[in-house]
Amino acid sequence: MHKKLFPKPDNVYRAQKLKAAKSDAQAEINAYKSKKEEELKAFQQEFLGSNKKLEDDADKQVKDELASIKKTAAAKKASVVKLLVDAVTTPKPELHVNISSKTA
Repeated sequence: MHKKLFPKPDNVYRAQKLKAAKSDAQAEINAYKSKKEEELKAFQQEFLGSNKKLEDDADKQVKDELASIKKTAAAKKASVVKLLVDAVTTPKPELHVNISSKTA
C-alpha cells in the first residue's frame, strides 16, 4: 500500500526531465520568435526608407511637370485669347458638313 502513495524515484526523475525539456523548448521558441520579429522590423525599416525615397522622387517629378505646364500656359496665354476673340468676333459663314450641295 505504501508503494502506491509514494512515486518511484525513476518517475520523479522522468517528470523533472519532462518539465526541463518543456521549459527549454519554450525558451527556444521565444528566442526564435524574437529573432524573427527583429528581422521583420529591419525588413520593414529598409523598405520604408525605400518607399519614402520613391515617393519624394515622384513628388519632385510631378512638381517639375506642373511648373513646365504653367510656364507653357503663361507663354501662350495671349495668343490663345487672341485666337478665341477672333473666332468669336469674325464669323465665317459656311454650310454644315451634313448639308449636301443638292439641297442648298
